[in-house]
Parts: sequence; structure tokens; C-alpha cells
Amino acid sequence: MARSKLNKKKAGYYTKLFLRSCLVAVFVILLSLFGIMAVCFCDSLYNESKGNDKNPLLNAYVIVTESMVPTIKVNDAIVVSRVKNNSVKIGDVITFSSSDKYFNGLTITHRVIGKELNESGNYTYRTKGDNNIVADTALVNGNKIHGKVLFKIPKIGYIYNFISFIL
Repeated sequence: MARSKLNKKKAGYYTKLFLRSCLVAVFVILLSLFGIMAVCFCDSLYNESKGNDKNPLLNAYVIVTESMVPTIKVNDAIVVSRVKNNSVKIGDVITFSSSDKYFNGLTITHRVIGKELNESGNYTYRTKGDNNIVADTALVNGNKIHGKVLFKIPKIGYIYNFISFIL
């Protein structure tokens, strides 16, 4: 009987330890997210006050086509980070505003497969979706790039679509 009581005591101790650890982990994650949001907010305020027309430091998008399958699937969310034009490399996955005659102005996420220096001394990029057979017809100017993909969050688009449907 005493042994059983001791085991229950140990189990209660480990349960409390586990729950406290989970609580601390959630707190650290929320604190980190708050810090990131504060930095992004301050960056946007600073750029607005200086009259800079820069993209946000971080941004998020939900993928709606299969052009990047299997790397990024439909309804995956991606987080992109602002980049300088000359820091984009071949192989990077970027998000940009298309200047293609069929997709003009749409936000697209594709992989960089070529980089060229134009006559004005700026880089332009050839892009292609991983699931597409041919490269995009229009080159991407550096000023059209929203950012480079940092990471993806699978299936978040379902939640976004559900909330959009309700509202």
C-alpha cells in the first residue's frame, strides 16, 4: 500500500513538472512572437516616417496554386523576409509581384533559376515554379520582390479560409 502511494506521488510530481514545462514553452513562444511583431511594427513606422517605400520586414502569404508542389503545397502558409535586390541567389524561393502579361500584379512565389545584370546595373531574375514544366516568361525586377521565403507552415490556409468564410 505504501509503495502505491509513493508511485502516485511521483506520478503527480512528473505531471506537474510536465505541465509547468509546457506552460513555460508556450509563454516563451508568445513572448518571441510579440517581440517579432514589435520589431516589424517599429520598422514599418520608421520607414513610413522617412518616406521609404519598403516591403514589410516580415510578411505571410497563403499558397493557392500547385506551382511549387512538392516544396510548398496548396493551403500552406509561407513567411517571407524582406531582402536586398543583390542578395537573392539562384535556388532561393522568392515572393514577388508578377509583370507577366497574363498574371500582371499577382503575388507569386517561385524559385530563382537565373540571375542577370541589366544595362542599368540592377539584377533581374528568371523564376520557375518547382511543379511547372517551363520557366516564367517575364523576368522579375528586384524592386518587385516582396521577400525570400524563410519557412512554411503546412495547412494553415484551411484555418484562414474557414475564418474568411465565417467573416
